[in-house]
Amino acid sequence: MSDSRTPRRRLSGLKPEALMAQGLAEPEQVVEVAGIEIETPLGRGGMGAVYLGRQLSLDREVAVKVLASELADDPQFLERLEREARVMARLRHPNIVAVHDFQRTEDGAAIVMEFVEGGSLREKLQQHPNGLPVADALHILRQIAAGLEAAHATGVIHRDMKPENVLIDADGTARVTDFGLALPLHEASTRLTLSGTAVGTVDYMAPEQFRGVEADARLDVFALGVMAYELLTGKTPRGSFYAPHRLRGDTPAQVSAAVMKALRPEPAERFASIAEFMKALHERPRRVWPWLVGALMLVGVLAVMNWKAGPAEVTGEWRDAAAGTRIWEDVIRGDWRNDNGVLTSGAEICLVKLEDDLPEAYDVRLRVTRLSGQYSTALFFRSGGRMASVELDAWKEGLAGVQMINEQDLTAGYGFRFPLVNGEPHDLLIEVRPDEVRVTVDGQFKKAFITKDLSMAITPAWEMGPNPRPMALGLGSYQSPTRFEKVEWRPAASTAP
Repeated sequence: MSDSRTPRRRLSGLKPEALMAQGLAEPEQVVEVAGIEIETPLGRGGMGAVYLGRQLSLDREVAVKVLASELADDPQFLERLEREARVMARLRHPNIVAVHDFQRTEDGAAIVMEFVEGGSLREKLQQHPNGLPVADALHILRQIAAGLEAAHATGVIHRDMKPENVLIDADGTARVTDFGLALPLHEASTRLTLSGTAVGTVDYMAPEQFRGVEADARLDVFALGVMAYELLTGKTPRGSFYAPHRLRGDTPAQVSAAVMKALRPEPAERFASIAEFMKALHERPRRVWPWLVGALMLVGVLAVMNWKAGPAEVTGEWRDAAAGTRIWEDVIRGDWRNDNGVLTSGAEICLVKLEDDLPEAYDVRLRVTRLSGQYSTALFFRSGGRMASVELDAWKEGLAGVQMINEQDLTAGYGFRFPLVNGEPHDLLIEVRPDEVRVTVDGQFKKAFITKDLSMAITPAWEMGPNPRPMALGLGSYQSPTRFEKVEWRPAASTAP
């Protein structure tokens, strides 16, 4: 009887030459892992092979990393594999591949991991031999950095960062994997290696790794610098090499300088941490004279406008909206923490009230950092007697702007795109006026949302209940723990000359 079922998606669409190579290859070792149905090989490395499997108890696909049969009798490699499993199991972060289980088997050992459907960063680089678009390269680097920072925060350095050890999932998210050489910070880097040998992959190893000196986070800074160079130029920095902007003219000067500093031979000359590297990589260049000329021109234009138009808008002093928040009284739902005016939300749908009343026209500014999760952060505000919200990364789709207006949320397409990267802070300025709401992110004006004669509301997804508590200003995060800093507001009014 013929089987009419659709072939498994990872087996359909394979190139004929790939199938031929698999057929001519040496037979794969028989793999048996308790509770796992092994389906097909995914790849092979120096320590063993990775298979696609199905965890029978939960009926989910998993990746199974199995120690090579020729290494199974070596306690050193067994220890390394078990160490990798333990390290990855305690690193829970959206940019790190999760580990579900570790098993000692009759033939050695195996790690059962989250299956990430997508290729490696190496495969992506092969599709862009001259480097990725700068914005895409920086986006991927931010995600890798977030995973590494999470590892460093728990006292673990990776020691083998390279494009093969970064997976890009179906949503385009970078996921760090393969912590087989990871060690606690400040532990001698020669442990779990053969006597007298260095550990890692040569092109990505910092010079001190070859010397077997005490390891610290700057090893991973160097490796990430190599990967940044590759993402920007398509080339691996070996021997004497040009700065990225010399090979690619559209590379910003500060990006090129940051990459070159990360690649300094001496650890003391590099960035002390991944966070410092990322800050330098994304720092906006300061252009004093163009700014000054622009400011003088703006002053002149405003002076002319004021002379012709009469009344000009003036604003009051900034007022802290978060310092006095009372967790026991102002929280509408979810878990919140108030650390001297820095508000941090929990993993549920979280809302907190900041102000009961505000004038007709006002500005709000704040810094927001989504710590984990993949949904929106929000500033709830009142305009014309009605509540709405300014959201970033709504619906897990990178949608941003004001919702709801005239019963339409951001999926209607009138907002702008701004997908958040976990761990990266962003500065928001929201200017609420009777006829419009203006949104500025990180100093860049994004959009003015016209609200004159239109209705406003809060999208039902926030589940505020049938009788939401009245508020004029509030914060929210949707199943995504978030830190809100410097939440301030000031009145804005028009006065006659």
